[in-house]
Amino acid sequence: MRLIILGLAINVTGCGPGDAQTTPPPKRLGILMGGLSCPGPDGPTFWKPLLQNLAGRGWIDGRSLIIDCISASGRLEQAPALARELVMRRPNVLLGGATLTVRAMEQATTEIPIITLASDPLRSGIVNNLAHPEANVTGLAPMTFDLTAKRIEVLKELLPRLSRLAVVFGVRTAPDPVDDEQMRKDVAKSAEALGISWNVFYPTSENIEQVFAQIAADHFDAVYIWTTFLSVTNKERIAKVALEHGLPTISDLEDYAKQGLLLTYGQDLGSLFGDAAEYIDKVLRGAKPADLPLQQPTKFDLVINLKTAKGLGVTVPPSLLIRADEVIE
Repeated sequence: MRLIILGLAINVTGCGPGDAQTTPPPKRLGILMGGLSCPGPDGPTFWKPLLQNLAGRGWIDGRSLIIDCISASGRLEQAPALARELVMRRPNVLLGGATLTVRAMEQATTEIPIITLASDPLRSGIVNNLAHPEANVTGLAPMTFDLTAKRIEVLKELLPRLSRLAVVFGVRTAPDPVDDEQMRKDVAKSAEALGISWNVFYPTSENIEQVFAQIAADHFDAVYIWTTFLSVTNKERIAKVALEHGLPTISDLEDYAKQGLLLTYGQDLGSLFGDAAEYIDKVLRGAKPADLPLQQPTKFDLVINLKTAKGLGVTVPPSLLIRADEVIE
């Protein structure tokens, strides 16, 4: 698959024609995404808070910052080669959007600062301490795995008879082994505490319909959709086939509920990327990663799609409706 490399120019304010000769050379931000698309005019909306927050700190319009982004498009086995390619372009700071891409950048450079958005940088070993990160990595710790128990509890509250849970950890080529291991540990602990049996399914883009048909045939009561390249790029398709098979669904990103999943509980992806701008700005102005503690989110949203609930014949209890941050009618 051909990779698309985007270079976006962003420049700083205020320089008139007479000041052009004194304008400093632009800084460079290198981004390596595991599966999500790069920023661009028609790119995903979750990039907008990052670009807006950078602009608010003066990094705008092509003269002060050049954004150079590569996406592995879900082929995470290519991350090491792509990281080396990106490092060779000598960016001033790097941003990684997945566990394997951040790890690949760590292996490619010990000098260039890296901002991580990986699922769980502490448990995956990217950093040894959130308060005092070592070496050249800092950034956000999204708590993707820490909220597994809460999501399953919410699902159990909605479906008191829930006893069998299917977990969909979609793949493009092969699952991220680090995230896969952490996912299994957290699901096992949370589901077994509630007396729920579970199993993991690994659909590809070619067999989503067949996998959900099998989940329904095996009489699973609900499906936990894990955020991966496959689920991000097939949200509507997954929501449609789950509804067709009468399968209640839960995931983490609000956008999934808007596309038809029953429930979501987690952090807004745009907020996560927007918060990364603060770290990028500080590093570009001279801060060292080791002096910047990793930030954990403090706000999580519960979103309920009542249209999907009606289609499934599921009655949402008032206790959940009252706690919901957004109810989609």
